[in-house]
Order: sequence, then C-alpha cells, then structure tokens
Amino acid sequence: MKKACTVLCALTLLAGTAAAGDLAWGARVGYTHGDNLDQFHFGGHMIVQHLTTNLHVIPSLEIGVGDGTLVALNGDLVYEFTELATAKWGFYAGGGPVLTYYTNDVFDSTDFALNLLAGTTFDVGATKELMAEVRIGLEDAPILKLTLGLTFF
Repeated sequence: MKKACTVLCALTLLAGTAAAGDLAWGARVGYTHGDNLDQFHFGGHMIVQHLTTNLHVIPSLEIGVGDGTLVALNGDLVYEFTELATAKWGFYAGGGPVLTYYTNDVFDSTDFALNLLAGTTFDVGATKELMAEVRIGLEDAPILKLTLGLTFF
C-alpha cells in the first residue's frame, strides 16, 4: 500500500508540473486535528488549471506546529463545480495522496495516506481569490484540516 501511495503521489505531482500551462500559486493557514494532535498549520499551494475544463491538480505543502511538527505534502485532484458557481463564488471537491512526516520529543513517523476535501472560493479581484477548505484524512492522515488561503493568478 505504501509503494502504491508513493507512486500515486509522485505521478500526481509530475502531472501537475508537466501540464503547467496556466499556473496559480497561493498561501494557506489553518487548523489540523488528529489522534492526540492539535496544530496550527501554514504552507503553500500551486494550481495547475485546465487539465480539463473543471479538473485541476493542486499540489500543496503544509507545516503543522503545536503538538509536535507535521509536514504534509498533498497531491490533490480537484473537480470545480462550475454549474454551482456564481459571479464571485466557486465550489470544488476532490482528494488525493498525502505524504506526512510527524515528529515530537519522543516519536517520529513517515506515512502515506489519502485525503478527501471540499472547498469554496471567492473572487476578490482579477488576480486573486480567497479559499476555504475542509480536508478529511483517511488511513494515517490527520482526521480533519480546516484551511483558509489566498490564491494569486
């Protein structure tokens, strides 16, 4: 299972950089919760747009601090629901593999897992948008992540 997740994560990230026709990037912050884990996280993301009209690859890196340190590398495939969008609001859902490294004073581990996510965007100008996202972890990923971010086009 770990080898399959490793290959899936690598392919998702490679697809994102290979199809880099229209890139956007952004910063993100939020809250991470898991078994014996409550953290503040921060990081960044890159959006590869127009894989198809509504399908995007969004790799992201998040660093959580608080109960130890958690580094998460996400390789998400996201579907944008354009039929639900309004002039300013957009909605998306998806998921993908995550590679995590966790360490504290007495323990460290590296895990591969899967995430499911749903989010919304709000246009704040021609070149940027706000995003809010809920991420549910499967297997060895953190149980819940709540994230806010800003994306620049």
